[in-house]
Amino acid sequence: MPSLDKATMQRPSAKKPMTGAEKVGLLLLSLGQERAVELLKKFNSEELNIIMRSTDGMPVISAPDLELLVEEFEERFGQGKPFAGNGDDVKSLVAAVINENKAAADAADGNQSKEAVWERLIGLKDDVLLPYIERQHPQVAAFILHRLGSEKSTDLLRSFPADVRNQLLARIFGLRDVSFMVIDALEETLHQELFEADKGRASQHMAMASILNSLDRSQSDDALHHLAQFQPKDAAMIRKLLFKFEDLVTLSSKALTVLMDGVPVERTVIALQGMDAEFQNVVLGTLSPRARRMAEAELQSGTAASPRNLAESRRAIVDAVLRLAAEGAIELPTA
Repeated sequence: MPSLDKATMQRPSAKKPMTGAEKVGLLLLSLGQERAVELLKKFNSEELNIIMRSTDGMPVISAPDLELLVEEFEERFGQGKPFAGNGDDVKSLVAAVINENKAAADAADGNQSKEAVWERLIGLKDDVLLPYIERQHPQVAAFILHRLGSEKSTDLLRSFPADVRNQLLARIFGLRDVSFMVIDALEETLHQELFEADKGRASQHMAMASILNSLDRSQSDDALHHLAQFQPKDAAMIRKLLFKFEDLVTLSSKALTVLMDGVPVERTVIALQGMDAEFQNVVLGTLSPRARRMAEAELQSGTAASPRNLAESRRAIVDAVLRLAAEGAIELPTA
């Protein structure tokens, strides 16, 4: 059997050698859709994308072209019906596999997400979970408590008035098999109301903190004081995210190093302009020796950035602090 990389393998309409991906497309088409799809399932996403991209310039495929690639199939294709195919046929094969793989991945992610709902519920603080359960129908509340396990449900039940607690205990005791459809619907509701909504709220907190961090400290304090009169819990969460560029030196050395590893040296130089020598030394101390020498040379050159570039650089670094804190990569100093 000749090598697939054989230089003599030419395009039928041109003398330019076919690429490896185009040759793979030829072989896949020769197998038929069912077998080709099964084989493509063993390819990773990068390989599938390479094959898909190769189809744009793929010529019409004929039996003689195929014989150069698979000589042992010469007799089968020569005696059988003529083989014809093109790039669109290969695209259809690859698209079928991509869609099938995506559907399987989405289903797996969905199942994993729903299985994790109850574990995540157990991890919620009582002051979050208790009000939510209190708003539910007693039968729904009883089922949630049942699924939380004895330790967590006991802690929560202690907070209910005696008559309500006794009613819930009676309902828990009387629980029977619940339809999978009902459980599935409940898990989806719990996920949406307790976790997806929480993500959206957290995103709002981050956006508001980013705005307030760009204001003077007195202005941000005044805005938070006003917000606290109407939404005290949100104001408290946002206050935890308030962080000025000047607060960089309050981060732990580990957190500051993690932060500065992701900040370009050019941005660091601009942001440090106008800060005192002690502040600059603390920040520069987290850089590699080479990066520090570059930064110090730029700072000593006396080149001044525009006020706009200075503000944008400092804001970008503060936003990076908030993002890393939200991801759990660093911890913000407590007030």
